[in-house]
Amino acid sequence: MIMNHRIERDGTILLFLDPSLTEFAQELEHGEQGKKVTLQQSVMDYVRERVPNANGKVIKVMLGSIVVTTLAFGVNNTSEAEASTIDSIQSQQSVYTVQSGDTLSGIAKRFNTTVTDIKQLNNLTSDVIYIGQSLKMPLTTSTVTISTYTVQSGDSLSVIAKRFGTTVDQLKQINNLTSDTIFIGQSLKVSGTSTVTPAPSPTQNTSTYTVQSGDSLSVIARKFNTTVTNLKQLNGLTSDTIYVGQTLKVSGTVSTPEATSSYTVKSGDTLSAIARSFGITTTELKQANNLTSDLIRVGQVLTIPSAGTATPAPAPSPTQTQQTTEQRMQALLQDSKNYLGVRYVWGGESPSGFDCSGFVYFMFNKHGFDFPRQTSGDYYKMGTAVSKANLQPGDLVFFGVNTPGVVSHVGFYMGDGKYISATSSSGIAIVSMDNVYWSKYYMGAKRVV
Repeated sequence: MIMNHRIERDGTILLFLDPSLTEFAQELEHGEQGKKVTLQQSVMDYVRERVPNANGKVIKVMLGSIVVTTLAFGVNNTSEAEASTIDSIQSQQSVYTVQSGDTLSGIAKRFNTTVTDIKQLNNLTSDVIYIGQSLKMPLTTSTVTISTYTVQSGDSLSVIAKRFGTTVDQLKQINNLTSDTIFIGQSLKVSGTSTVTPAPSPTQNTSTYTVQSGDSLSVIARKFNTTVTNLKQLNGLTSDTIYVGQTLKVSGTVSTPEATSSYTVKSGDTLSAIARSFGITTTELKQANNLTSDLIRVGQVLTIPSAGTATPAPAPSPTQTQQTTEQRMQALLQDSKNYLGVRYVWGGESPSGFDCSGFVYFMFNKHGFDFPRQTSGDYYKMGTAVSKANLQPGDLVFFGVNTPGVVSHVGFYMGDGKYISATSSSGIAIVSMDNVYWSKYYMGAKRVV
């Protein structure tokens, strides 16, 4: 069953199972006490025979790079949590052994340091790490106490959380889990404390965030209650591209002009977004630049006035407001055709790539409608419901594609039974709402402007 072993610097014994055997899987799966004892006994017999002078604290049973189970050294019962204490290290470095599910960004967070510092200290040229790898941590003093639990048949995160007096969210956080899925034999941290040298506080009012797998600028903007435009300005980004492990400023002051300055339009900008970032209104921005519409182009240089310097325009009458809204909506729908074929990107909200709700958000704001960035499901909660017979161009139409009865897609009604949206198969496309595919998923429409 056990092919060979390796002893880590910290004394941890790694035992590697023969991958052609399935006996260990059956033992763990059935949850029969006798079979578990057989596995544990085999491990202990191997250690006594092959590693007689071992003085480590933990034995890890491995199948390739997967930790099948973790045993406390010299203990034959793993049904309860096994505590291991890493002694205080009175030096400039601490050593951490990579666990299943770890990433450099997750480890950096846990030890209050940065991915860059860890990579430099360990001479890493990429973000790739492997289970059992020993990493030096740039700490001055560190005392870490971690308790682990081996997942048994019938366990769930909620069951384990209840057993150890913690929460599912806390378990997911300390184990870097992105879902509630766990597997038999998986080693989970169930508690832990760490005392580390605190990182210096960010200067001024700026805080940072480390990009995680699955993040996009729009996701991060929603998480920190800001806008994609602000994030890009804070970080000097010229596109929506970000990468895992990247450190982004998520709050802080974007310098604004004391009197009058200029701003060069970037891809994805809208007049309303630029106005918000400089603390002025769209009307003030248009007056300062003699603009008669909300259309702007990449590379265009705009004059930015100080807040409140422009002469307020007279309030339009209800009839004028209605006409202006209708005209802007017509311009929006006409302009939307210019993006036909633009590729689908999950979380995308710029001409480099859109998802369905990102396209709606982009087009509304480009044409002067102050519209929030939400999911298609959230947009479905807005506005006034409209029957299919009373649809008007510009109404939002909704579909439940992924799960029956749950909104997961949105687009603009174009008239004549057609609508435009960002589709995963064809990018931005105009299709008939009555075709065989879309008609069966239609859920309703809303008038939001």
